[in-house]
Amino acid sequence: MNKSFFSRLRVILLDRDGVINQEPGPILNPDQFAMIPRSAEAVARINKKGWKCFVITNQAAIARGDLTKEVFEQITKKMHLELQMVGAHIDGQYFCPHHPDWKNGRRQTNSLPCLCRKPGTGMLEKASSDHGFVPQEAVFIGDTTTDFLAAADWGTSSIGVLTGNGGQDDKTSVFPNYWSDDLWSAVDFLLKNSD
Repeated sequence: MNKSFFSRLRVILLDRDGVINQEPGPILNPDQFAMIPRSAEAVARINKKGWKCFVITNQAAIARGDLTKEVFEQITKKMHLELQMVGAHIDGQYFCPHHPDWKNGRRQTNSLPCLCRKPGTGMLEKASSDHGFVPQEAVFIGDTTTDFLAAADWGTSSIGVLTGNGGQDDKTSVFPNYWSDDLWSAVDFLLKNSD
């Protein structure tokens, strides 16, 4: 991440589970949704800087039949309320409800990969198209190697956080451009280098 990266930065892309909220496993109801300490305040700092902030999240529990879109929306509403309590907000959320091996709660005999599920870049491309930014103006903060691979394939930089999976999911061998302890520390790093 060089000086020109920081001068162009205007969009922060966030994975949800393990970055914004605790990840004991799939979040299947609003009661399970618990913010990671200082993550809401970190989003408030993103907002104050004037950067746009979007959540990019895989939600395979929907494909497996463990989570409905209605309950997912209730969980999202709780996230918004938690953010509002500290004067923070996200500018949009993109989620993938698919899993290559599951559809409508049934295991598939043939894998059906989609373009949106990370490490695919579909959600990043959609956010970019909807809101008029390019990869060089964004950074993706995540906790899994699929987050880092999606960022790399799309052509943007990534920051890995040690909360959630902390990059220990072993799904790919891709590493982020930079490591931080948590979302607060990642935002701190971005702010210090963008002044």
